[in-house]
Amino acid sequence: MSINVSIVIAKKEKTDFDRYTFPLLGRPVAYYPIHAALHCSLIDKVFLYTDSPNLASFGSKIKGLGLIPRETSQLTLIEEIEKSLDFILKNEQQKINTITLQFANSPCITNDLIFNAISFLDDNPEYDSVVSGMRRGEFSPARMFSYSDDEFIQDKNLLNYRENVYFLDHRIMVFRPEQITNKSIKSNYVESILGEKIHPIIQQEGVWDIDYPWQIPHVEKWLRQNQFTETRSIYEEEKIRIGSSKKNEKTQTEEKRLLITTVPFGEIDSKVLKMLEAVGHIKYTINPLNRKLKEDELREMIPDYDLLIAGTEPITKKVLENAHKLKLISRVGIGLDSVDLNAARDLGIKVSYTPDAPSPAVAELTIGHMLNLLRHIPSVDRNIRAGIWSRFQGQRLANMTIGVIGTGRIGMRVLKHLQGFSPAKILVNDLNINKELYKVYNAEYVEKEELYAASDIITLHVPLTKTTKDLIGLEQIELMKTSALLINTSRGGIINEDDLFEALSSNRIAGAAIDVFESEPYAGNLVELENCYFTCHMGSMTTDCRATMEIEASKEVIRYVNGEDLLNSVPEAEYQSQLEEI
Repeated sequence: MSINVSIVIAKKEKTDFDRYTFPLLGRPVAYYPIHAALHCSLIDKVFLYTDSPNLASFGSKIKGLGLIPRETSQLTLIEEIEKSLDFILKNEQQKINTITLQFANSPCITNDLIFNAISFLDDNPEYDSVVSGMRRGEFSPARMFSYSDDEFIQDKNLLNYRENVYFLDHRIMVFRPEQITNKSIKSNYVESILGEKIHPIIQQEGVWDIDYPWQIPHVEKWLRQNQFTETRSIYEEEKIRIGSSKKNEKTQTEEKRLLITTVPFGEIDSKVLKMLEAVGHIKYTINPLNRKLKEDELREMIPDYDLLIAGTEPITKKVLENAHKLKLISRVGIGLDSVDLNAARDLGIKVSYTPDAPSPAVAELTIGHMLNLLRHIPSVDRNIRAGIWSRFQGQRLANMTIGVIGTGRIGMRVLKHLQGFSPAKILVNDLNINKELYKVYNAEYVEKEELYAASDIITLHVPLTKTTKDLIGLEQIELMKTSALLINTSRGGIINEDDLFEALSSNRIAGAAIDVFESEPYAGNLVELENCYFTCHMGSMTTDCRATMEIEASKEVIRYVNGEDLLNSVPEAEYQSQLEEI
């Protein structure tokens, strides 16, 4: 029996723009070609060959992806491919039928594209290879094809563009291993391994890989047209595996008790409850108080449970020391300031979270707050209900300088959404500076003090840590314009609420919109002010994002009880950030 293998290949980047792990719709670029191969029914094994630390780290977390050791010496591309094939041939007992070569910066590869290429090669033994091609010639073409009378003809001597001429674009190459093993290859051009009889798979339009930041919007447009979104990937529609070869007999038979403290849960999409019930040996209880639990309430409730799907309730050392059986905390959401991570680690409790799922909804709510503040929509609504017809003069985002503090998962999406409004200027600040990202979204990196002084709207997208606690107080507000507007959809405690009350009361700044508070439900004096608008920690509360968060958190629970590796374990940096008290 012979198998088909896929090799995803990438060399370490020489510039600041990491095209392999740059996020597209919230996922690294390399996610798309890797998962296309993993979900192609004709591919039996998928391997990643790279010396990029970022890409290798990403690949190591993908189930079913093999990593090929890479030599440190400088090799030509052909030598890289030869080394990859040598490794596979030595480690696979079965004969290899075809090799699919993909590049990690080609997010528009699909499982159907791979399937069609392998199928053609299987059905046409006279061909040496199948290669993707298109009309655009980005580089000097090594192979060109003309299309005539329903047949592709290689036209090597054609140097000028004419109708029905296509160029090899290297997005995907499928060839037989004999093209390498049966001959000595001296050329460093990848075309030399493709043989003489090549069949192109043609794409008529589009940008098919990412080499430069300007290509990103074009590729994202293509992904959306093919039903990818920020919360959905067409490769993730397969059913969650209930069984696992790693399960031991004890795991199969011993019932695990699961406490679900976040509410509501399972109301938007009941599939999440059916997933948990299908496991058979998970017995779950949903928060009986139907509200955010207090520390002592959770402490009393937790002792008999093995697993916890958590919301934002305080999971303190005091709580964890009473959780005698607890082995996993699966956090619904991205914020981790409510979990004492190091206490959990000391007690042998694993912690995972859902960092990507809430981001699209929080970013959109942020834009909504900008529009509310600029057009005074909540005030107008209240006036009309009181019988007052008073039209407010507002402002447009197009005339504003927007300051974005924090350009991670959510801040990046805010930058993206702002492009449709064409603000006068976008200023950004972050501990991790990504100038290529800022260039893509027409943003300029500045120090915080300059951002405070120059911005008309300031929006916060940072976690609550020892360094961001009271990040915005009177000292920072004094730097702002009197017309400035302040938005917080990140975490309560990042803005000092007493200082904000004083600033808004004295019209030191013009307004604020707050979604998160130090103590929730909020009952403080900010509600007395007409120039402060509120939402009740509902940044992630859209049907799609909320359902995705619950499903992802539940999948982590299922993986744990099945003896599988967690996919979203909290990274070490989060533990380090909590080593000092907030």
